[in-house]
Amino acid sequence: MASCGWTGKDGLLDILNEEEKIGNFERAAALAVFHGEFAAAVRSLQNGAEAIREASKDMAMVKMVHANNYAEALQLVAMCIAGYNLTSEVWRSACRDLLSRKEFVTKDHSLHISYLRAACTFLCTIGGDGFSESILEDKTLSLSDRVAFACRFLPRQDLLMFLDKCTKDCIISGNPEGILLTGLNKDGILILQAYLDRSGDVQTAALVSSRAILPREWTNEQQICSEWLESYRGLLNVWQMWHSRSRFDVGRATLLRRLQKREENKSPLRGRQSKSTPMSVHIPPQLYARCNFCNVPLSLEKLRRQEGIGNSWLSRQKPILSCCPQCRKPLPRCSICLLPLGCLNPYLELKRERNNIKSRIKAPSDSDLSSLSGSMPFAEWYTWCMHCKHGGHTHHLVGWFKKYDVCPVSGCKCRCQFDFIKTLIRPIKKVTSEVTSEM
Repeated sequence: MASCGWTGKDGLLDILNEEEKIGNFERAAALAVFHGEFAAAVRSLQNGAEAIREASKDMAMVKMVHANNYAEALQLVAMCIAGYNLTSEVWRSACRDLLSRKEFVTKDHSLHISYLRAACTFLCTIGGDGFSESILEDKTLSLSDRVAFACRFLPRQDLLMFLDKCTKDCIISGNPEGILLTGLNKDGILILQAYLDRSGDVQTAALVSSRAILPREWTNEQQICSEWLESYRGLLNVWQMWHSRSRFDVGRATLLRRLQKREENKSPLRGRQSKSTPMSVHIPPQLYARCNFCNVPLSLEKLRRQEGIGNSWLSRQKPILSCCPQCRKPLPRCSICLLPLGCLNPYLELKRERNNIKSRIKAPSDSDLSSLSGSMPFAEWYTWCMHCKHGGHTHHLVGWFKKYDVCPVSGCKCRCQFDFIKTLIRPIKKVTSEVTSEM
């Protein structure tokens, strides 16, 4: 119940104060009623009415009238709770009439009104058969509050049935509050996937899944979470929020190492590899070359994830492309040979890997190896200076800097391989007298 935001009577006052600070006076009153603290509920509603009247002074006339009417309704509910008498039919009738007021059916306060309705319904039906059904089925209430209410008032068997029903509903509707019930297990990942399909909010899915280490046998779930993380990281990179992406990677790595250490301390075989916890945290590369036009990363792993790349066009191209696979604009040229820098063809690479999986037993021949785009020699890779941002083929730059110490681009005075490098000062050995005498 503590994870739902509920607690016992000892900590109830702190929760009510927190809710009132953020303006949730109705929820504070409902929680007080559910805990049997009627005096605290009356006080929360009175504070809410006073706060609404104070805020309405700066409103327009129409909104001011509406706010004052709602404040009056809160005071009436407070009076109803203060005069609670379950055996009095007059009190029951007055409570039902109160809920039928127009202030309680307006859409402006639909969420807050739900808590007032739940509090009054609870007082009217407490002790009867099925008194909690209307509250538990009211989906305008927070799932966490309904679950906590069920844990407090339902018998064990009914509670288990209710929790199972809520879990299935969350998987279907994609309600992320369902993770409160499931945790980040397989059902929790299904809930996040349904939420992502409904809202497109990949940030929430990535942030939630980044805080857990999944068991190794959950290969499908690991793949799904990995795609969320890579999509979110790629989104930050496209928006040029590189510092945010770096902080996300560093924070995630730190958290995973802390979780891993905690699991290792709990394990009876301390120091040995756990079946459900990886021994090391894989940190993806932090630096990528990107297209100057569409900003798409040119690493092979990233290109495979890009949607919209024409496979029919890529299938007719060479293993090494001289243009961006996404926008087909030319890639930067080598500053020495002036030829375009190469980029691996993601379509042919993926096709080659699929063929290798099918014929994993068969050893590739020399002719097969010569056609692999992955056998691109290191000399043809491109590199660049982090200072002036000029670059070219690796073997060309190595040959250039054997003779020169400045950038090969005309007009650039950057000493690419020498700038920001501290010269090592080696101590001069003292010549001993013995060596001098021998000379």
